Amino acid sequence: MFLAAVARPRYDCHRKVHFDGKIGIWPIVEETTAQRSSVNRPKGAPVTKSVSMTRVLYRKLLVDKVLPAFRAKLPVRRGTTVFVQQDNAGPHVREDDTEVETAGKVDGWKIKMRCQPPRSPELNVLDLGFFASIQALQYRKAKYDTNGLIEAVQEAFDEVKWQTLDKCFVTLQKVMEAILLDDGSNSFKLPRVGRNVAVNGRMPLSVKVSQDAVTNGYSKLYL
Repeated sequence: MFLAAVARPRYDCHRKVHFDGKIGIWPIVEETTAQRSSVNRPKGAPVTKSVSMTRVLYRKLLVDKVLPAFRAKLPVRRGTTVFVQQDNAGPHVREDDTEVETAGKVDGWKIKMRCQPPRSPELNVLDLGFFASIQALQYRKAKYDTNGLIEAVQEAFDEVKWQTLDKCFVTLQKVMEAILLDDGSNSFKLPRVGRNVAVNGRMPLSVKVSQDAVTNGYSKLYL
């Protein structure tokens, strides 16, 4: 299992470089030692073992890995309010978690946690093509143990093009439009973002929402 964090790719005017949107990906593992000898390793040899995600572990990863990585990758956002969206998995922290809230205020930052709407997996941008792209690349790398798998996944994460991630964020906007048209439900067919959406070969910052989606959305707000 891995924990991944991404943002919308963009030009970082602070550092005069293009940011590819990849905050980081971290394996959910622990380092232990072999309890007995085998054909693969002697007793006492270091072993990397997958572990179950818990709220304590998730909180530690946020505080020690995710938030520092975000600050390092996007220093231009310091002083502005930044929302980190998480899905509603059981081990994830509450939006008002004290320890994470404190870590989000380090050095003048204003990083806050937000949960995506419940029972809405299609609003997780990672599931809109990014994880699939990582998996497709990872399958091409022959690895036979946990450490090899971690290495392969990290390499695949690094190799996925920023354009793929950018397209996922535009797809997310189209999903939001589909939800408005479907009265807040998720029985719709997942929208696809084709080349016709691109402007001069690049994805637009935002896509135009249909008038029907706007009208339907307002009608639900003012019942």
